[in-house]
Amino acid sequence: MKRKKVTIVDYGLGNLLSLKRAFEFIGADVIISNEHKDIIDSPRIILPGVGAFPKAMEYIKNLKLDEILFSATRKEKPLLGICLGMQLLLSESEEFSLTKGLDLISGKVIPIPKNSKDKKKLKIPHVGWNSLILSDNLKSWDKTILRNNKILDEVYFVHSFMVSSEDVNHNVADCIYGDHKITAAIQKENIFGCQFHPEKSGKVGIQVLKSFLEL
Repeated sequence: MKRKKVTIVDYGLGNLLSLKRAFEFIGADVIISNEHKDIIDSPRIILPGVGAFPKAMEYIKNLKLDEILFSATRKEKPLLGICLGMQLLLSESEEFSLTKGLDLISGKVIPIPKNSKDKKKLKIPHVGWNSLILSDNLKSWDKTILRNNKILDEVYFVHSFMVSSEDVNHNVADCIYGDHKITAAIQKENIFGCQFHPEKSGKVGIQVLKSFLEL
């Protein structure tokens, strides 16, 4: 049986090896590359990310990977952004200074509130396990990247900023942190994003990666 191919985009920031191991664990043929041909020829693309939004966009633009990612998504290739990679899919971010993103999904990246609604101080960054809940606009996760997952599945987060989608219909899952609702997964046609780290989320995260591999 032919192994399904995935290309992980290497632009200088990201959990590359742990992602590679996770995909290889489920039988994928994995390439880590920033070569344009590798990315545009790949049937599935992963955009990882750990670090700051402005620096990530600087690296991406310097390598002209923004143009390649636009071309790939126009060819309807599945693209999955993970953690900072998901945030980069949005129009812009408020991290440090207002920085334009890839604008593949309309919206903004904003800071996680420092206090709960009852004024209790929250630990920032949001680090650790949290439960996934269905976004208000959906009745189920059928036909989403979480179609093989269950409500309240726990996944692992590490982030200080969160996504605010312009169109709530792009929201797939949320989590609750200090009584604030935080977008945990997004989807627009062939473009997907997970704020959490599937590769660090055990069997639940592996199930997310398997669903992406099936696309």
